[in-house]
Amino acid sequence: MLFSNHKGEAGDTRPDPENPSPDRLKTLRRSRRRDFTALLTLFAVILLILVFSRTLGLVEAVIAFFAVFSASLSYYLATSDGDARFAGTGPETPDRASQESTPASVAIGLIRNLPLPAFVVDGGRRIPFGNRKAGDVFNLPMETGGFNLAVLRRPELLDAIERTLNDGMPRDVELRIVGAQEQIFQASIRCPDPATRNLLVCCLLDLSAVKRAEKARADFLANASHELRTPLTSLAGFIETMRGPAREDYESWDRFLEIMFGQTERMRRLIHDLLSLSRIELSEHRRPEGEHDVNAIIHEIRDALAPVAKEKGVTLQLPEATGPMPVRGNRDELAQVAQNLMDNAIKYSDPNSTIKVQISSGLGLEDAQMQAARRWSDAHRISVVSSSEARDSRFTVVRVENEGRGIGREHLPRLAERFYRVDEGRDRLVGGTGLGLAIVKHIVMRHRGAFMVESQPGDRVAFSVILPEPQSMAEGDRLEAAE
Repeated sequence: MLFSNHKGEAGDTRPDPENPSPDRLKTLRRSRRRDFTALLTLFAVILLILVFSRTLGLVEAVIAFFAVFSASLSYYLATSDGDARFAGTGPETPDRASQESTPASVAIGLIRNLPLPAFVVDGGRRIPFGNRKAGDVFNLPMETGGFNLAVLRRPELLDAIERTLNDGMPRDVELRIVGAQEQIFQASIRCPDPATRNLLVCCLLDLSAVKRAEKARADFLANASHELRTPLTSLAGFIETMRGPAREDYESWDRFLEIMFGQTERMRRLIHDLLSLSRIELSEHRRPEGEHDVNAIIHEIRDALAPVAKEKGVTLQLPEATGPMPVRGNRDELAQVAQNLMDNAIKYSDPNSTIKVQISSGLGLEDAQMQAARRWSDAHRISVVSSSEARDSRFTVVRVENEGRGIGREHLPRLAERFYRVDEGRDRLVGGTGLGLAIVKHIVMRHRGAFMVESQPGDRVAFSVILPEPQSMAEGDRLEAAE
């Protein structure tokens, strides 16, 4: 047994376990109630922060609170029954107490295991403890604690914390962390006990992805509306002219109708690309599992685009099909990648130039990257998308080179953005929608491949995609397909 049942002997000054001091019992029970209340208050504050930041639903928060409340109440009642024995124990008490989880240790455990960056500030303007996620944000070992609040060096955050410590009012402040990539957080600052204001909890909700999505959505809507407004305005103008001043000028109608048809085709292509991009993004998290011969797909697209290349005076150079080159993916999407890359090369090539399409298979990741975008020593290059496949996987590379003006280094990071154009006037002249490379990017991401660009400004440019091959493909089959 943990505690003796014998009464104290003569000369034994320890309190009798079966008859503890009433004052001792009152002190212990008062301490239990205080710890019980503090624990529930702290947990309630954390739940409120998660609810207001929309990380946790109201129903889930209520369920979590009652679960912790029930567990804490059971703990409180069970330990209250043993307070009398705790009041009369001698040497055993420290050992028993060391085995119990105190509310303070539970609170620290909650903070350190939160899925959000969080830390605690005391009345002395110090950070006694926080979790590792908060340490990653501020580049500080938060788990060890003991920092002065000033080390955060974020004036907006420090000001909000100071005001909350002074008046106990909850506050939310937007925090921007500038690094390799800007991060945006919403800092929620709450006092568990507004009456004493000697402690507060600060949780950080990462809004970076949400803010980027909002900006991308706003830019997308602005650009899409602009792209559609131009042909619609042109159509409306010609219709008004044909109904008014040119009502009887039938000789001009053919010219007007030809221009109107071109504008209609432009809108059709734009809407088609918008729908394609939306469909691909919806399924981007699901990797396609089919197997298709990319060599055959490339040759089919080459044959389909041959008349367009001939009209432009451009030669499409592609080695003869030498055998299947299977890759994992969706056939229609792989065909769309090939068509966008070759069509893009035709549009931006100089007349009487040559477009080279090269296919290499059975390569390791390093060799695939060399084949894709490390062929010209003095060129600029960028990886628009990097493959998430294991480094020991095998890959097929499709590289499309065209002769022309090339692309300046400053434009490379934005090439795959929706509606981004290197040369606004020239792009409108060739009839691009500004979505082709964005579609290629998202298809390659869905296929867990890579998308790379290599450019020599004023001379030539190459776009390459790296596609994973089927894992079940034997090494001998790969070599046979590559020969």
